[in-house]
Amino acid sequence: MNPRAAVLAFPAPRARGRPRDPEVDARVIGAARRLLAEKGYEALSFEAIAQETGIGKPTIYRRWPTKAHLAAEIATGDGAEGLPDIVVQEGLAAQIRAIFAQAASFYGRPGMKAAVLGVLASAQSDAALRDQFNRLEEATRGELRTIVAKGQAAGLIRDGIDVDTLFDMISGSVIFRMMLSEAPMPRDYVDAAAAQIVRSLAPAATE
Repeated sequence: MNPRAAVLAFPAPRARGRPRDPEVDARVIGAARRLLAEKGYEALSFEAIAQETGIGKPTIYRRWPTKAHLAAEIATGDGAEGLPDIVVQEGLAAQIRAIFAQAASFYGRPGMKAAVLGVLASAQSDAALRDQFNRLEEATRGELRTIVAKGQAAGLIRDGIDVDTLFDMISGSVIFRMMLSEAPMPRDYVDAAAAQIVRSLAPAATE
């Protein structure tokens, strides 16, 4: 997973035939979010969603073949936003803080923890889900490489940065804090975490 998981597209299986009704999609996803937030991944079911929304289970199945695919769409977002790319315009500190803030906002959405952990467990036995996650992760790593290259060209980021390690540091810290740790998240977490990363990226000061 990655800091967009939040922020990445997870293309839901599309049914053949008539175009999907976005209002139906929104109602199903809204109900699924509420179930995940209030009762957890185990309680997520198409039966429960059908009872809450009045949408028939066949209609839901045509959109998402399993609850893992539905939760995966919630866990990875619509993919329209992309990583913020402001390093040249606003500087290194603003760039890194924006990435952390985006990730923290995404993972802090209702039901997100249950969705992410449930999908990751399901993906262990579902090669198609794993493949989709891998493609999405690689796309985000590519975006971060582009941002780092721009920062280096502008003299804002030192040379020799291993972008994959940087990606792991950012995504790993946010995912652990928000998905795995039971400790309360400090109010200044985004600023503190971003500052740590900035110190590791900035060129050495010259006399």
